[in-house]
Amino acid sequence: MTREALLQRRCCENEDIVFGGITVSVTFGYYDDGRIGEVFLSTRKIGTAMDTAVRDMAVLLSIALQYGVTPGVLRRSLTTTEIGAPEGLAGKIVSMIEERQG
Repeated sequence: MTREALLQRRCCENEDIVFGGITVSVTFGYYDDGRIGEVFLSTRKIGTAMDTAVRDMAVLLSIALQYGVTPGVLRRSLTTTEIGAPEGLAGKIVSMIEERQG
């Protein structure tokens, strides 16, 4: 597998979500063809263990996407509820990616 780098200048989209009572800032970076290839996450509590965890999660999701792992594969690999809804933040972010990519 080869990592597909993003352009230095690219479209991005920002959104704040609340997950588990914590506000998380989400930024998606796009390839020219409309695929999401980069995720940035942060909380308002800079320097906390939770902020570190969400930032690291974004790095892992970004690397997976850049190496060609599809959002569907990621979604099926993460914990869901009995009805298939994402249970964790990573699953929520992957669902958001799928919604944006149709």
